[in-house]
Amino acid sequence: MDAVAFDLFGTLVTAPTPQERTRAASGLAAVIGCGTATVDQYFRNTWHARHNGTLPTLRDLATHLVHAADRPGEVIGPVADRLRALGQARLVPAPSVVYALQSLRSKGLRIGILSDASAEIAAAWPKSPLAALVDTAVFSCTAGALKPDPRLYRRILEELGVPAHRTLYVGDGGGDELHGALAAGMAAVAVRRRGPADAVAFGDTDWHGPVLDAVESVPPYLTEQK
Repeated sequence: MDAVAFDLFGTLVTAPTPQERTRAASGLAAVIGCGTATVDQYFRNTWHARHNGTLPTLRDLATHLVHAADRPGEVIGPVADRLRALGQARLVPAPSVVYALQSLRSKGLRIGILSDASAEIAAAWPKSPLAALVDTAVFSCTAGALKPDPRLYRRILEELGVPAHRTLYVGDGGGDELHGALAAGMAAVAVRRRGPADAVAFGDTDWHGPVLDAVESVPPYLTEQK
């Protein structure tokens, strides 16, 4: 293999729990000036719109949220700032993940991220510790498609500059991402979801291919495949 494309949430960083989502909603509600339940319900009802390219920028997302809460436009800026901070907090990898990515890079592999993500993640990404460890990142909110849309896999392969058959896709399986990778001509391996058992996940499907305990196992797995 010449490249590895990773999923992000539940793979390189922990997937959020319902409790974390409620805490995030509470903090946003305080800035917006509405009840926590209003923001929590917004999160529950708008997953597709927040991830599929309908709201590609942080400003778009903050405006949509404020209007949904029926609050005045002057809070949009502070809400955008709060959303960016939430995004930054979600993009902190464990030291063992950093080591695994560094190990792959030391072997000359190209590294990419392909993630269903909303605009606060894309906005926070450049300052994430992960950004310096990978060659490229493709986020659904800016790419305008959700996994397993073939356009996402074509995009990450183009940005990696590596043929599909020389690229391994690694993810926890949300969004039917692993079958999408196979359909794109990539090899694929699942990792057990990073985070607690009640972590939020979307679009899980059955997977009968190889499964690793975590991304920390990817470097030895690739060595074994040679």
